[in-house]
Amino acid sequence: MKSHLKHIFYPLACLLFSLFLVFILFVSGFELACYGNPSYYRQEFQKYQVQEALLENRGESIPLSDLEKVMGETLRYLRGDRENLIIPVSVNGVEQNFYQEDEASHMADVRVLFILSLTLRMMFFLSLLAIIFLLVILEHGRALAILGKGFLYCMAGFLVILLLFFLYASQNFDQAFTQFHLLFFSQGNWSFDPALSRMINIMPEEFFQDTAFRILRFFLLLQLPFLPLAWFFKKMARNWGYPSKRGTVTIEDIRSNAV
Repeated sequence: MKSHLKHIFYPLACLLFSLFLVFILFVSGFELACYGNPSYYRQEFQKYQVQEALLENRGESIPLSDLEKVMGETLRYLRGDRENLIIPVSVNGVEQNFYQEDEASHMADVRVLFILSLTLRMMFFLSLLAIIFLLVILEHGRALAILGKGFLYCMAGFLVILLLFFLYASQNFDQAFTQFHLLFFSQGNWSFDPALSRMINIMPEEFFQDTAFRILRFFLLLQLPFLPLAWFFKKMARNWGYPSKRGTVTIEDIRSNAV
């Protein structure tokens, strides 16, 4: 490949590789945070006294076990493992469907977003393999050095942006929460009154704040192995390539030895 094309193609390939990998790690961190420990929701329900909130705001008594069942089945629904949100619970001793029509409508929009994220994760994973394969053809083992260097530079910028966002969200979570919903749910069916909605009583804003920072922690933990690995490839893989033919010394060999 001509050198001027390399100056365009390699940075673009590294940028796409880094963005795709970050997205994959974020969605995986989301899955681990939300699906990895079912007892997390019981702890949150108890922490924010959601049963008391339901009784105070709606005059309804629902067993904690039923609320846990609602969360479990809702999570299955969001990833496409069940087709509806008809989840019966005991309300003041009478069996009723937990979700009302407007709540189910909003969760259907959330489901579309989440399934789209899972689909994109698979597509981006395949794209990563394609980028690696193409660079290996062009640069052999040195492809790892190119990707490692690009990933480190991209992650440095990304982590700065992430830190700024974390500082903003930790101080203004209400605004960040509202802006997120305005961006992804512009149809406006995401705002609920505690006196009318069971869902908002068991998932108050503080619950979402805890969950958002939990997702962030898992996301950062998943990144940790990739940073030293990228640094290692950046340092060690510059001269990795297929050996030249026996008895032949190429200009590339001389350049590699000089480096």
